[in-house]
Amino acid sequence: MKPLGVILTEPSTQVAKCQLFEHAEKGKIREGMFLQVHTTGERKILVRVASIIPQNEFFVAGDAWTEARRKQQEIPTDLARRYEICELELLREVPGLGEVSIPPYPGDKVYEIDISKDIKAIFGIKKDDGILWYGSLLGYEKAPIPLTIEAIPMHFAVFGVTGSGKSYDVGALIEELVKIPAGNNIILSMPMIIIDSNADYVDYHTFFKEKGSFGACPSVTRYVFPNSPIMKTYQSSVRPIAINLNNLSIRELAELIVTYYSGGEKNELQITGIELLIENMIFRGDVAEGSFQTIFTNNETFGRALSRLAALSTRNTPIHSATGAAIQRGLEKFREIESQHRLLSTKPFLEKGFIDDLTTNRGIAIIDFSADGAPGIPLSIKQLVISYLSSILYQRFTYYKTEREERYLIFLMEEAQNYCPNLSRYDIGYSLAREKLATIATQGRKFGLSLCLVSQRPSFIDPVVLSMCNTFFIHRVAPDDISYIVRACGGLPASMERRLTRLELGEVIVTGQMNMAPFPIVIKIPRRKMVPEHVAGKTDVLGGLKRLSK
Repeated sequence: MKPLGVILTEPSTQVAKCQLFEHAEKGKIREGMFLQVHTTGERKILVRVASIIPQNEFFVAGDAWTEARRKQQEIPTDLARRYEICELELLREVPGLGEVSIPPYPGDKVYEIDISKDIKAIFGIKKDDGILWYGSLLGYEKAPIPLTIEAIPMHFAVFGVTGSGKSYDVGALIEELVKIPAGNNIILSMPMIIIDSNADYVDYHTFFKEKGSFGACPSVTRYVFPNSPIMKTYQSSVRPIAINLNNLSIRELAELIVTYYSGGEKNELQITGIELLIENMIFRGDVAEGSFQTIFTNNETFGRALSRLAALSTRNTPIHSATGAAIQRGLEKFREIESQHRLLSTKPFLEKGFIDDLTTNRGIAIIDFSADGAPGIPLSIKQLVISYLSSILYQRFTYYKTEREERYLIFLMEEAQNYCPNLSRYDIGYSLAREKLATIATQGRKFGLSLCLVSQRPSFIDPVVLSMCNTFFIHRVAPDDISYIVRACGGLPASMERRLTRLELGEVIVTGQMNMAPFPIVIKIPRRKMVPEHVAGKTDVLGGLKRLSK
């Protein structure tokens, strides 16, 4: 094999400089390309080209040829010293990707490496069980990277501005997660709950209805609000979004009411007051324990609740009158979720049995928050649904852990900043689900409950929630988000950091624990095979204007 260049003086275990040989100059080597250093000790080091710096001694600012260049005179360039220097990022020793503990030496040769041919050896992979071979290394058509599903419970995030390929990437990941190789020709599917804010993934529900299968996933069910026209179609696989308060403890119910009333704040006096009220109603036989739904769906029971509250908040009683007045307003406002959206009287499907069935059968539930699935539904109601869903998810996975039941689920959220906002940078008025999601982020990994946060603006996501993510898929992002992303993912090479705002459509940086390479990688998103067209959000402005002009 013909060498491409030679290592120059002062290499370290992180970086080195290489002078290219003449046959490798003028575009033969490109930034981001993988090469291999053969050291004098017969070690091989995988390196990545961080930059290429062409040199010519007759084109140096202020040199003897300055006046000749100024007057556009011919310069005898053939007489000049011309050469190209590559700055190399030393990645790992190969095969197996061991740590580089000894630097290469000046004079060591640099060679090309056939990544696609040696991909398994490079990553030290002996079998494919539990590995998703995803996309392809940028510049290498047949060099997918290995992602391990064992790191999924550690949470992951996908970032990218509109038009960067972010949602297409998530769809491609979903397609891989429903056909996980498990050995002996067994294919498995990862259970998922997908919060679909913009109808980016409802195509998978349509695909399942038409084909009757979706990889190894046995069911794809779409959940929409009761007032959605979608409820009139696909009756066998469309369910209404509804809340069953009986799934909550008294404390959880009190917190839900207070946070909904206040827009996200937790007033402990009000929460304690509601707990006391409900306990009083149970004691007096107004409601049965665990039957809280009737407080808001039955006019007579709700009237009794207000009467009991009035009695408990008069002089010399447990609840201060001002707190009692705030609780009454909170109860009346909370009842609006029934009077305006029928979330309590509609038959509930999103409850404990739903989580049990989903994790047992490894299905997919798409919670459709798009304009079709949630017509006229305000963000506060969507946050309320996420808060409720987060509560029952955490309850069930805590139960599974206690009972030593091993279950897994991905809770994937598009527009994640709307449900766990960073209030110092993105004050959207409501923050009903942020605390519940923070609990899942900090503790869910112990139980097999994984968050996947998808967002255009990662700096708008709550820092506590984002800090728990251990894998990142980073598309082109806004300049204001660069420093935030670099901190969140623990740093990026300078060459990659420079590219964050100019990654092409479909290019993504993958870094973190799912990436089996111990360094960030730039890849090209794989083509989606099951639902290749990303229908939602597509426009035909010119065609539409033409049709209107007829």
